[in-house]
Amino acid sequence: MILSSTLLRLLAFGGYGLTLIILAGQAFRWKETRRSFYLGGRRISLWPSVGSFGATWMSAASLLGYTVLLHQEGYTAFTTSVNGWMLGLPMLPLAISRLRKSRALSLPQWLEDRYDDERLRSLSALGLLVVYTVYLVIQFRAFGAIVGTMLDVGDVMASLLVYLFVLYTTFGGLSSVVKSDGLNLIIIIAAVTVAACSVVSKTGFLPSIHDSLRAVDPQSLRAWPNSGTFGSFAMALGWGLGVAANPQYCIRLMSCKDRRTSAMTVAVSSLAISWIYLCLTVTGLGAKVLRPFVAGPTQEVVFSRLMESILPPLPLAFLMVGVLAAAVSTANSQLLLAASSFCYDLQGEGRIPSNDPMEEDDFLFRNRVAVATIATVALFLSHLPLPGILQLGRYSWSMVALCFLLPLYMPGVSGRKGLFGAMGSALITHNCLVWFAHMAPETAMLPSLVLEGVLWWFLGGKK
Repeated sequence: MILSSTLLRLLAFGGYGLTLIILAGQAFRWKETRRSFYLGGRRISLWPSVGSFGATWMSAASLLGYTVLLHQEGYTAFTTSVNGWMLGLPMLPLAISRLRKSRALSLPQWLEDRYDDERLRSLSALGLLVVYTVYLVIQFRAFGAIVGTMLDVGDVMASLLVYLFVLYTTFGGLSSVVKSDGLNLIIIIAAVTVAACSVVSKTGFLPSIHDSLRAVDPQSLRAWPNSGTFGSFAMALGWGLGVAANPQYCIRLMSCKDRRTSAMTVAVSSLAISWIYLCLTVTGLGAKVLRPFVAGPTQEVVFSRLMESILPPLPLAFLMVGVLAAAVSTANSQLLLAASSFCYDLQGEGRIPSNDPMEEDDFLFRNRVAVATIATVALFLSHLPLPGILQLGRYSWSMVALCFLLPLYMPGVSGRKGLFGAMGSALITHNCLVWFAHMAPETAMLPSLVLEGVLWWFLGGKK
């Protein structure tokens, strides 16, 4: 049985890796421009866009972190995380009109163009560079832990594998990312479906799981924690606002071939995302019934131990590959945005497209060097004793919301001045509350957002 399980994992990993290499390689182009590299030439059709949007949504934090949180906290995990994540989804169509009117290649450039302030572009690009470097640590840690478990290799070898996978799929730009994301979303859906069916065969569906949880751990049936309800609500709201302002999703909407495709991408992706969350909820709660007590030093280790104890070899191999697909699909998107922020938005000499193909090739080469450098930094950080992956995600998404939420959704702000001062004050306030007052990131985000809105309105009015 041990040999059979190891062989299945090796075949699953090898098959996934080979298919990913072939698909991503087909998207490499001899003649590239920064528009094709960053936005796929704004010609992405519906189904590739759905695949990329859905796969980018399902990060390792969604698959691994959420499943472990369900096992540890029960229904509270659903109300504080999934409810929050899905809260931001209906808001995205409201931003399509503003995003599609612009011909910008990045969200920091969109800020500069809309509000006529170059400082906004630099500030938001710097924020994205820092935030996505931190968020990449989540994907590297999850990928490394899963690969180490699958192939029984050390942390260094597992880290090198994730490093090479992510670099290869990012070097081809958004076209390469979209190609690989279509495969990743199919794998994620298949993996969570197979895992959920395996758990249901042992526990029954959600009503049966609910009854079993009442006997095993009644506390897990609480929708909200007995203490800290405001903090839990703030966490859910923080996730939702972070989703609505996330540049990863905004770039997907900007890269679609037309406005209708952008709207349909959000609508169709929501169905796939909902199904994945349903399967993960069944798996996490069913795991609580089957194995109530599983411990480990990190969430990644707990997930591996838990799934190994409840799933047969084939569903386990499927699920592990699904986590790999989620990590790769999110990491390459974040790397592309981080490189764009550094090379295109922060370096003034690279902002104007060149008609000389040699100069354009040189600019894109520097982007690939930036991709490799940022990935190397994130890989190094992933081996440090940092907070858990959900904690890192909470901080990252709160910072993203402070940079882009109000500019994207606040009505009556076209041309209004004062955003730079308001945004800078909000970011400073948020970090002070998190690092010095030890406030939860999403809780600190709420007063920081209010401060940003008030200052923006006041400074803009005075201007």
